[in-house]
Amino acid sequence: MAIGIAGCSSARADQSATATPTATATPTAAPPTTTAPSTTTDAPTTTTEPTTTDVPTTTTTTTTTTTTTTDVPTTTTTTTTNSTSTPTTTTDVAVPVIARPPVSASVTDPGFPALLVAFDSLVRGNAAVSVTVWRDHTPVFAAAVGSTLDGGSMTPDSPMVLASVSKLITSLTVARLAAAGAILVDQPVPWDQVGIARDPAWNAVTVRELLSHTSGMPKSQDSWLNDPGSCAIPLTAAMSRPPTSTRGTWLYSNGNYCALGLLIEAVTGIDRGAAAQRFVFDPVGGTGAHLTTAGDQPTDAPYAQGTERLERLGGAGTWLASTNDLAAMMDTVTSDDFLTMSYPATMLDQYGWGHTGTVDGAKACAWVIDQGRTVVIGVVAGNRPSTGGGVCDALIPAVAADIGIWADTPQRFPR
Repeated sequence: MAIGIAGCSSARADQSATATPTATATPTAAPPTTTAPSTTTDAPTTTTEPTTTDVPTTTTTTTTTTTTTTDVPTTTTTTTTNSTSTPTTTTDVAVPVIARPPVSASVTDPGFPALLVAFDSLVRGNAAVSVTVWRDHTPVFAAAVGSTLDGGSMTPDSPMVLASVSKLITSLTVARLAAAGAILVDQPVPWDQVGIARDPAWNAVTVRELLSHTSGMPKSQDSWLNDPGSCAIPLTAAMSRPPTSTRGTWLYSNGNYCALGLLIEAVTGIDRGAAAQRFVFDPVGGTGAHLTTAGDQPTDAPYAQGTERLERLGGAGTWLASTNDLAAMMDTVTSDDFLTMSYPATMLDQYGWGHTGTVDGAKACAWVIDQGRTVVIGVVAGNRPSTGGGVCDALIPAVAADIGIWADTPQRFPR
């Protein structure tokens, strides 16, 4: 198995360094306390209230922690629909230009010993693993293990199946289009423009309700995998009936993000892959992200179950991207973006916010911690741990211990 490790203590330095892994102690569970990001900064911020201020003592054992499942809190979203503006055409939308620091190919930051142990714990039993961490807008750690489809060595630039972390790409694309006036988040979804036949009761559902999983979309988990064709097929079936009685409260459904992906295509006139490339990845120099519908690429990480089975997830789960590109993307989320993407569209814990991804054969974690200063991305090709939340449980406390903000096992919600 091939391994590639990268990291840098300065975005413009190219200094060799080595680190000897030491293991972190297993933390115990504690409830999260997180506040909304400040709207006066360029990146979302969260306030952490740890149950202890001590960094856990290291031992000589390697442990991956698993969060104990707790009840899902009920989340109520109030939607306003006072605006009567008309969306702008996307030909007038400006694409932001964001400088992306280079990631060195040969440096490991010695300041992350606990993270190195957590990374090693994810390697065992999986076909490929990649982890990237940014801090203060600078890549400080990047590591990858395994082989790509063409037999080359995995790097942190190798695209991997993201499962539901794809929803962050979809919601950020919506946020960028909303900032340009092309999507009106608090207005009803323009279903006729999207081209979805529906029960008339769906006409009042807003874009924000789709983003926050409060639209009353039925769950129908089995509808979104394995069968060929557009996600519009199961979405039309789901919307042939009125929204469920859960409308206004959080109920996670892939149908919401299928609909958002179709909305992106309707307002831009291009497929959602090209739209996300333009509005999300081009500004940070990301070049390798692609949809499963584009077919397997030689430099992709392996996905044993076959990416074609993910086609019907649409905007909910059909992205492949590298941990480097995802970290760069997450580092550019502004407070205005976050107003569109915020809880319960994203998940919260005591460290910050993000999303997890779980599908048979791939697990992913994308999280922003430390009041927006640190981005943690981890993806595995395999089934260990059993969920994307398990990837977060391994990586986030380790990074937190290394930077001095350890606050116990992540307690995420909504679940």
